[in-house]
Amino acid sequence: AYADWSADVNAGYRGQLVARAVDLVQLFPAAAYGKNGADIRLAVDAVEDMFRLPDLTHVVIVAGDSDYIPLAQRCKRLGRYVVGIGVAGASSRALAAACDDFVIYDALPGVPALEPAPAPAEAGTEKAPPKGRRGRAQAAQPEEPEPPDPQAAATALLTRALQIGLEKDDVDWLHNSAVKAQMKRMDPSFSEKSLGFRSFSDFLRSRSDVVELDETSTTRMVRLRVDQ
Repeated sequence: AYADWSADVNAGYRGQLVARAVDLVQLFPAAAYGKNGADIRLAVDAVEDMFRLPDLTHVVIVAGDSDYIPLAQRCKRLGRYVVGIGVAGASSRALAAACDDFVIYDALPGVPALEPAPAPAEAGTEKAPPKGRRGRAQAAQPEEPEPPDPQAAATALLTRALQIGLEKDDVDWLHNSAVKAQMKRMDPSFSEKSLGFRSFSDFLRSRSDVVELDETSTTRMVRLRVDQ
């Protein structure tokens, strides 16, 4: 991720990105790099990696800006499969045409639908902002989100893994070993034993409201419930 991480507008994302093992690249203020400094640095690094890493087969561009069209075209000329991901209604059609495949962000498995923001409070019920230096310091610090419940996070991970398997193979029933492998690829820290289950099958049985488990043969199969 490329940004000036010393800027307040970007500092709030540092913890989330580091927790997801994203490499942070420091770009100093715009006066030194110009308006599109991050775009240029990203494109240069991407092309350099394609020459350094011959085993790199796919390039994913998460953007809707037409400035990335030359990057997509160069990646394809170098023999890479280019996937674009953008927001519906805000992505360049030319960029989509330059990619081998283009996916709308909201259509990705596991991306929750955004809920409407709550209505603003009435003027009479609003509290006056705190005064003084201490009040300003407290207001400037963003509230850290509570860590997700491990059981709920595991259920969401399972659901997403099954959705990805369904889209990839176009079959309802998947081998439970393939589902676990997909979950481990998305979250290497996943372990059913750390959640209190002796086996992955026990973990699946505990999610009977989300999945169906077929144990009629030696090969266990699993799928999302039809009403999911």
